[in-house]
Amino acid sequence: MTKTAILAVLPLIFTGSMAFAEATDDGAAHLTEVFQTYLGTADGVVSVEVDGDDYTLTLDAAPLIAKATASGGTANLTPLVMTLTDNGDGTWGVSQDQAVTMAFAAPGSADIKEEIASLKTQGVFDESLMSFTTAKGAMTGVKVTQTLTTEGQPPMTVDMAMDGGTFEMTGAAGAAGGVDQTIAVTMTGLTESFTTPAAEGVPSMPISLTAESLSETGKIDGLRPDALYQTLAWFVAHPDEASMTADRASMKTILSEGLPFFSLISATGSVKNVAATTPMGNVGMAELGFGVDVNGAVKDGKFREAITVTGLTLPEGVIPAWAAPILPQKVSLDFQVTGYDAEAAAKLALTLFDLPPGTKPDAAFEASMMKALLPNSTVTIGLNPGAISGDGYELTYEGSMIAGPDMPVPTGKATITLTGLDKLQAALAAAPDDIKGQAMMGVGMAQGMAKQEGDKLVWEIDASTPGSLSVNGTPMMGGN
Repeated sequence: MTKTAILAVLPLIFTGSMAFAEATDDGAAHLTEVFQTYLGTADGVVSVEVDGDDYTLTLDAAPLIAKATASGGTANLTPLVMTLTDNGDGTWGVSQDQAVTMAFAAPGSADIKEEIASLKTQGVFDESLMSFTTAKGAMTGVKVTQTLTTEGQPPMTVDMAMDGGTFEMTGAAGAAGGVDQTIAVTMTGLTESFTTPAAEGVPSMPISLTAESLSETGKIDGLRPDALYQTLAWFVAHPDEASMTADRASMKTILSEGLPFFSLISATGSVKNVAATTPMGNVGMAELGFGVDVNGAVKDGKFREAITVTGLTLPEGVIPAWAAPILPQKVSLDFQVTGYDAEAAAKLALTLFDLPPGTKPDAAFEASMMKALLPNSTVTIGLNPGAISGDGYELTYEGSMIAGPDMPVPTGKATITLTGLDKLQAALAAAPDDIKGQAMMGVGMAQGMAKQEGDKLVWEIDASTPGSLSVNGTPMMGGN
């Protein structure tokens, strides 16, 4: 049982508890009973004591870990100590201030150790929402060491560290049900180092990474905390494969009733001043931006991912002198996939719980799953507006295409624009003759197909009809 899992179960436990404006021995006994409903009755896992007007809660995962690792491996986690304050209005104050260490080892696979020198959190939990309405926290002195073993290769050790980090979150009833949460995270002083294993003809290489800071904001709409906590509680109550197999029906019920678990997860962020030290030289980025949107198990499936790189620097000699003036200083890529039905696919997947243990689905299941996931037999893959830009030039692109397992080729449209062609041509003119000749020929052909719009060259690509392709209305192949 991990620290994350125990903390995730904590809100569910409060929901079943009585409201005591004053801490009492009876209140402590009741809280202990409620916690044990979800974390089990093993001695030492749950301890609740009266501390003035508050309750001191101690969660020790050791007995749960012993059950989970009975078949091999070891794990340990510092007991988690929290202060619970009954606000008397259906909300609880929750605070924590301690150091945390954890370790996990799977023989021949992984050995992971984590240390948090200081972890401080505080928040207000609302029983009716089964969520924190406000919470914030800070941690310092975070160190993680992972030793990973792959068959046939020497172990690789990865050391990671973070000077400090903070988080703030809010929670409120969602307009369409569930809970809407927001979160903001910051991290500073990030480092990572490892040595890649040697391979045939390639020596081992030490690599170190640093980043000044990371910041991220995100939200979850329509979160179903009750379903998530019940799922975690089920795993606590079923620590081994045999007990899980024997009670698969209850897991199916929990998952079925919990769909879609959330309606949307969205996050954006950036990592500042990233540097990598390698035997080939130093690589740097002034900023690495990222974004992600994903819908839950709903009919309107969507997955989006975006990345932006700004201020790229490369080791000397990697880029030839003639190309250095046109090295991109900003690159952005943003794509998404829509048009799939995650709800139908999830519901069909849950029918696998009905099969006898060890039974594989029949040959028709895969086709049924594809039909459920892709009701129109296609998905839409979108390339949202993005760009590659450098000193004096910018190339932009956007488009979308429809693709599916029954389509011989995808269909779609795209638009590409370019400003600063003269800058690129000047750089190519300084290239070696063998490169210059081929590159200039390609640039000339592309320029000939473009249409001029002010200072931009534009290519409107149309492949929306199977077997056809046109650029700015000019057919490029048969079928137009």
